[in-house]
Amino acid sequence: MNTNHIYDLVHNRNCQRARDWYETAGPGRRQQNPAGWKLISGLIGACFAVGGQQSEWRTVTEAYDAIRNQPSGDCKYVAGRRTLGQLAEFRAAHPKGKIRIRPAPASVQACPPGITEMRPKTVVPGDTVWVRGTWPSEVTAHLDGREVPLVPDANWPSCCHNTTVKFDVPADMPEGTVRVTLRARSITLDAGPLELSRF
Repeated sequence: MNTNHIYDLVHNRNCQRARDWYETAGPGRRQQNPAGWKLISGLIGACFAVGGQQSEWRTVTEAYDAIRNQPSGDCKYVAGRRTLGQLAEFRAAHPKGKIRIRPAPASVQACPPGITEMRPKTVVPGDTVWVRGTWPSEVTAHLDGREVPLVPDANWPSCCHNTTVKFDVPADMPEGTVRVTLRARSITLDAGPLELSRF
């Protein structure tokens, strides 16, 4: 469990699940990355606050105050901190104002999509293949255009940043080289060639 997956839950407006994961992480894990977890706390508060839970605005402003002078981090941290800052500053200037969050266009992403790793590269039918990377939404896996089911993994949510999906090579795949791709919305990500052997 890390901040990336909870960030994705907030991004998808799954406020309660994000808070549950945050609480499950516990103080020990949160102390390993205080700024990142403080940002997540503020974004979860914002998720509830814009939904009408006014008491959550305090969480938003306290979180932003804590990370105001810590601008550096990965792509999600930078984007999340910017959003948290805009919300906190608007709230301070307009205490009775209302904020409506609209979904960003599909082309707007905090982190660029891409595949960073696929393993193993040589398989036999029945083997499990792992693909790691960043994608904008839930993905489907394809071998030479044929969709193969993903294998659920509680340790790796299938979306969206720096995560992993896995699939089993079908028993009826022919021997040879196949191309592995992941598809998310209108994006196709190329994981590269996979060598399929019968021995």
